[in-house]
Amino acid sequence: MFKFLAVNVSVLCRVPCYRSLQCYRLAVHQKYPLFWKITVADTITRIPVAIPGCRLYTNKFPQQDVGVRADDIWTDLCCTNRLPVTDDQNCKEIIKLLLSFHYHKNHIVRELSENTFVLKFPVSRWKETISDLQSYGFQEPHMLPLLTGCDALLYGTAWDNLAEILAFLQSLQIPRHIRLQAIARNPLLLLADDTRPVMQKYSNLLKVFTKQETQMLIGKNPNVLTDTVEETDDKINYMYNEMGIRAQEITRSHVFEHSLTHLMTRHQFAERAGVYKKPDKHDIRAKEMKQLSVVANANPSLSDLVDTSNSVFAHTFCSMTVAEYKAFAEMIMEELHEVTEEASDSDLSDSDSDSE
Repeated sequence: MFKFLAVNVSVLCRVPCYRSLQCYRLAVHQKYPLFWKITVADTITRIPVAIPGCRLYTNKFPQQDVGVRADDIWTDLCCTNRLPVTDDQNCKEIIKLLLSFHYHKNHIVRELSENTFVLKFPVSRWKETISDLQSYGFQEPHMLPLLTGCDALLYGTAWDNLAEILAFLQSLQIPRHIRLQAIARNPLLLLADDTRPVMQKYSNLLKVFTKQETQMLIGKNPNVLTDTVEETDDKINYMYNEMGIRAQEITRSHVFEHSLTHLMTRHQFAERAGVYKKPDKHDIRAKEMKQLSVVANANPSLSDLVDTSNSVFAHTFCSMTVAEYKAFAEMIMEELHEVTEEASDSDLSDSDSDSE
């Protein structure tokens, strides 16, 4: 009986169902404490827990030999015809390292094919750099976006910038996990030697958002600290004036990660499809005062409008086809192009008249 129980517990401890495993362990431990200590405890295999932080990161992958999976990814990378002249074996070792962090195959292929220069560094440099990043508190999900987004880390020239930007974000009282995630999702923050432009952009946000809202915004859209002030202001003005959307709803979306053209296209398509209507001043004021029962307008949220795929947006919220949305998007692009050309011609004619 004891032999049978030990075999079954050993098998169950390898099943990826953490809650069931915990209950089973507790029951066995309570009924057979001595047996548990001597026979069962040493058979347990710990199950890794996924760490949130960056997108397309998962700890669920096929139980396949890591060498085979690395070869498979390397073959896909070679098919992109973007790879520089490099050491094949070194590249496969880099891929194995990334697989040990449980990145999804598609994520590895996409990031390395778009940033092939990082494959020139020896795997030893990768391991050393990752170890240094871990000492700052960065975790496994942060590594690939950091190293592909800022090769200066692999060169070893970005550490002063990293320390400076972390200290700067801390001075703004931005929580530690948000600081780390913001840098991982926007490694451009590490390319500047001077934090004054970042401070300028932060101060610009405080003109519209409260300090707490700005912190939330940076966590959702860390690119606002590197985008130009004009680009950010154009998006804010459009949401305020054309869509009737205010600060709290803005901070709950990733709207600043999208272009102004994307924002305009999504909004105007939803408006013409009859599913979005700009709220009046009374509704906007009621929403700001959190008197939600007063607000009769049932618009999709800003996140539903801009953060969804074309398919979900067109079908779910607008009851239209993706083809119809794409045709509309092309029309908007043409209209914006014409407006830009007219503005350019007007500026040119003004310049000519001034020269006369």
